[in-house]
Amino acid sequence: MEHSFSPEQLRRVLSSAEGRQLMALLASGGGERLRQAADAAKRGDHARAMELLRPVLSTEQAQALLRKLNG
Repeated sequence: MEHSFSPEQLRRVLSSAEGRQLMALLASGGGERLRQAADAAKRGDHARAMELLRPVLSTEQAQALLRKLNG
């Protein structure tokens, strides 16, 4: 499933407590995976970006944060 966010939506998510926790979770371990995923997304390779983030996003902690962000 692909998500598109407007700049305003992205700002709102990243400024929320849950968004900040999710970013910290994604950046854990030096943030290399997050950087690689961001690079892939910039190239338009969203499948690769999600593949890189999936191990972190599938954790129970990340899933709880995503549920809160999605309302």
